Amino acid sequence: MTLTTIEIGNIVYSLITGIPVGISGLMTTLANMAVYQVENYTGEDISISAVAEMYQPATINLTIAQVLGQMEAQGIGTKEVRIGEISRTKGMVEGTSQNYKQLAYNQLADLPKKVNYYQTYT
Repeated sequence: MTLTTIEIGNIVYSLITGIPVGISGLMTTLANMAVYQVENYTGEDISISAVAEMYQPATINLTIAQVLGQMEAQGIGTKEVRIGEISRTKGMVEGTSQNYKQLAYNQLADLPKKVNYYQTYT
C-alpha cells in the first residue's frame, strides 16, 4: 500500500506527543524533504503522492528526525516521544533526532540503489 506525504506527516504527528503548532503545520513539507532524501540516496524517482512500501520506513524515520531536530533547534522540549511501546521522556529527548536519522540511514542502506552504466567511446 502506498502512502502520500500528507499521510506520512499524519503518522509522524500521531507518533510524537507535544509537537507545537508551528512545527505541526510543516509536517507535509518535512515529509516531502524526507522523500527527496530517499530519492537522492536510491537514485529512484519517488512520487510524493505514492510512496512505495519499501521506502516508507526510512521516509517516516527521516521525517521523525526532522521534526525532533526542528524542536531541538527551536529550544522546544517535548514531554515524551512515543513510538509504539517505546517512549523517551523529557531529558532523554536530546539527541533522539540523530538516533532516528541514523536508523533511517541504516534502512536506506538495505534498499537497492539504481545504477547507471555508460559506455565511453575513445
